[in-house]
Amino acid sequence: MAVTDKERKLAATLSDPVLWGQAYLYNRDGSGRDYWPHQVEDLRCPAKNIIHLDGRDVGKSIVLSTDALHYAFTTRGGQGLIAAPHQGHLDTIIEEIEFQLDTNPDLMNSIALTKYGKPKIHRKPYFRLEFTNGSVLYFRPAGAYGDAFRSLHVGRVWVDEGAWLTERAWKALRQCLKAGGTLRIYSTPNGLRDTTYYRLTSSDQFHVFRWPSWLNPLWTEDREAELLEFYGGRDSSGWQHEVAGEHGKPSYGAFNVEQFNLCRQDLLEYQKIVITDSEMRDCDTEEAAHDRLEMLLNLTPRSGQFWVGGDLGYTNDPTEIVVFQELEIGERTLLKMILRVHLEHVSYPHIAQIIALLERYYTPAGIGVDNGGNGLAVVQELLTLDKYKGLELEGRLKGYDFGGMTRLAVRDGKEVKKRTKELMTSLINGALQRKQLIFPSDDLEVEDQFTTHTYTLRDGKIIYSKGNDHIIDAVRCAMLIREEGNLDPVGEEVVSLKPVLTNPVFI
Repeated sequence: MAVTDKERKLAATLSDPVLWGQAYLYNRDGSGRDYWPHQVEDLRCPAKNIIHLDGRDVGKSIVLSTDALHYAFTTRGGQGLIAAPHQGHLDTIIEEIEFQLDTNPDLMNSIALTKYGKPKIHRKPYFRLEFTNGSVLYFRPAGAYGDAFRSLHVGRVWVDEGAWLTERAWKALRQCLKAGGTLRIYSTPNGLRDTTYYRLTSSDQFHVFRWPSWLNPLWTEDREAELLEFYGGRDSSGWQHEVAGEHGKPSYGAFNVEQFNLCRQDLLEYQKIVITDSEMRDCDTEEAAHDRLEMLLNLTPRSGQFWVGGDLGYTNDPTEIVVFQELEIGERTLLKMILRVHLEHVSYPHIAQIIALLERYYTPAGIGVDNGGNGLAVVQELLTLDKYKGLELEGRLKGYDFGGMTRLAVRDGKEVKKRTKELMTSLINGALQRKQLIFPSDDLEVEDQFTTHTYTLRDGKIIYSKGNDHIIDAVRCAMLIREEGNLDPVGEEVVSLKPVLTNPVFI
């Protein structure tokens, strides 16, 4: 029987992930999916092992989701694993895939049905898709040890943000890939040298793609100037990793990941609250804004000792405010995170109102905020305006210059100082080592930030990575305001502080 042109075209479409994606997938504005030249090169690459060094905004999530869906749609009985360090990374890919399923009926019809007629889209304990042709796509977070990988045996693996997988997770991942299977690793490099990801980027067994951010057709000179200013120039590790997609200068983990994971617990009382400018736009008066914020926070008065830390970004940057409760358990002192307030595009007068509300409900022993961004304006407003005088925040509210120095003690008439940001970080590391800090296990953003924060060394100085650190900076401020009560500003005692607990690997 002769093959028709329509059948030939269909066969060509099904065999080519680029043509298939253009035929079946859509952009968020409803237009048909099209691919940039560097994405086409990846999707059509025949290599069994592929690894990426990518800057941000180059479309790697689009490529990964396209290849995974094409594989499942066209491979009878195929089994594939989409892996990432944390659930938060997976959620971005899952959201894209669910959008495509909702947009294209043909794609949704390829999902198998249960005996009750429901699509076989499983969400617990992990996301999983089953297709009518017998293919299955598994989505698993690696966590610290890769436990979620151990029960799988698949023919294809896609790894997102592979630079952040732990060594134990890599071992578990390799064991679940069948012999002769395909491995595709996507990531922004982080500068860490003692990792499987770094070694694989130099392996003869892998085809290496390097996608700097300027491959994005929407890249402009204004965007370049903005990022150069943010990261501190082309020689900065942030520019090299996040924009140029290069290993750049050697980097080291700012926090011990295993110690951090031991400090995560299920906290029933923990609250995460998100407030955006859209929820405040119709508040015409100060009283209306106050009432709206109080409703959104939905707090109840608490007794005990509390510490508040805040990273108060500019209006276009997120603001993070954290509250810790200090507890005495036997002879141990614990600091438990009970609240995180995430603000987007919220102006500094409203941020000041939020801190005033936290004072009303918790009466914290100390409130520390950064002096950058909106911090200085918020501190001045809370300490000088008559409406906040009754809070009596003088001495309890302090703004910190992360680039400055903090006096630890006076010895032989000379001040003993330490760089403020390094001091804050060492306080967190010491508390993690002593298992004194307790973080909520279900707040994936806290996990993401603490496990991916790095530093580089420049002229003997520590330079911390920028961007994904707003929660960390809020915790830094809370830890320093608490510690300041132990720092004797006039005595002769030298304060002993834990060093930054990292595992630098010098090459």
